[in-house]
Amino acid sequence: MAAIAVVGVLAFLVFLVGRALSHSKGGISGGLSNRWYQYLLAALLLVVVVILGVWQFSTQGLLGQAVDWRADGRAIAFFVIMLVVAGLGLIGFLVYLITLSSRRHPAVQGRGADAAPASAGGITTAPETAEAIAQPTSAGLRMLGLLALFITFLLLNWVYLPHGEQYLLVLRLIYPASLAVALVLLFDKAARGWNVKGGSENFREWLLCDGITFLLILGFLNLQQNEGGEKYAAMFWDVLYVALFFLIFWLLDRTRTRLRFLLTHAYLIGLPLLLLIWRAVQGVVLPAELPWWSSIWPFFFLAIIGFVLEIIVLLIQGNDAGSEGKQGLGATKDAIFVAVYGIVLIIAVPEAAA
Repeated sequence: MAAIAVVGVLAFLVFLVGRALSHSKGGISGGLSNRWYQYLLAALLLVVVVILGVWQFSTQGLLGQAVDWRADGRAIAFFVIMLVVAGLGLIGFLVYLITLSSRRHPAVQGRGADAAPASAGGITTAPETAEAIAQPTSAGLRMLGLLALFITFLLLNWVYLPHGEQYLLVLRLIYPASLAVALVLLFDKAARGWNVKGGSENFREWLLCDGITFLLILGFLNLQQNEGGEKYAAMFWDVLYVALFFLIFWLLDRTRTRLRFLLTHAYLIGLPLLLLIWRAVQGVVLPAELPWWSSIWPFFFLAIIGFVLEIIVLLIQGNDAGSEGKQGLGATKDAIFVAVYGIVLIIAVPEAAA
């Protein structure tokens, strides 16, 4: 019941934020452009709920007790049915998003036939050529392209590679390559002398991009320091973590959506839960005397506080989200959040190493 209540409250917050953003943009007549925030938040909430459900049905159970649910045929049938329903719902959701995104640019696609020939350097360009150059690409198609590679890589590991080779592939390829790309993205961000974003927005982006990149390094160290080899069974969760990292980094750095900072805090909420699932799958046994401050829960609750504060900042900004003064409030909040997060990390490390 407590879990259902938490999911209900988070769903209400998704609705509240989407409603506030829709009103700030003059209603929901803009279609997907005014409502995709709600869809993305709802999808992330659904992913979190599914992950927690899968973990609850694992042999470790929610609180670490041994629960062999696979010995019960009814539990297996229920679990399979829920997976099929969730898969059909996800496919329907993606099809719906692609259908909506294909209707976003009718005016842009039809502009080339009616517009006058464009002139560049004395050379006249035919409308058909201009239309071919400016043809928009569906956001749903781009996301499905990346999703196809993600699924193909998972199938390669599940169908062909043994656990030992999966461990070496993730340890020696996925994490090192991801860290290299993350550094390239950070250097690219530093090389931009001009930017359409204000100083406070850039400051917030740098704080959070540096922070999640540092957490990616900690994820690599976590994999390296724990026993792998033939006992490695967490390939899916490691790859999911890397994919979510790049999604959040892209949202922070390459978009101007108001919800990119809120989604980053939602990502930080999910990271401790992802680590908890990773440990349960790997069978990592923590010391019984491990203090609370060295567990995942300080980071989990701190991320929830940051998430709620970001919602308050969004509601305070209202229609003046582009105001530098209003963005300064969010920058101050993020600076304090990152500082406290770092302090909690420093507190946790000595205890974990003891």
